Amino acid sequence: MKMSPMDKLTLLADSAKYDVSCSSSGSENNHKTGELGCTHNSGICHSFTSDGRCISLLKVLLSNICIYDCAYCINRVSNDTPRTAFSPRELAELTIAFYKRNYIEGLFFKFRHHQK
Repeated sequence: MKMSPMDKLTLLADSAKYDVSCSSSGSENNHKTGELGCTHNSGICHSFTSDGRCISLLKVLLSNICIYDCAYCINRVSNDTPRTAFSPRELAELTIAFYKRNYIEGLFFKFRHHQK
């Protein structure tokens, strides 16, 4: 089954939220669809620059496909979860689209070398 880029984003951003690199990874908001302030929160996290500014980043894995079975990892091979990966072009186009809409100011992604 072929996944849309937004389906991939939902899955791969959810897997990336366990990385402790951003201060608001996986945070929820109380906005309802159609209300002011409602955004697609998959993969959007906040971090701080060296001068103290808060910036929004798209935080996502390039892939959740892994051959290892580390007990602590959400993406371990024995975990029964859908697997997918972005192509470099898909991730670039998604990042640029979010940037142009002023949703994000940058990209934080994790590349896993544990693929077959």
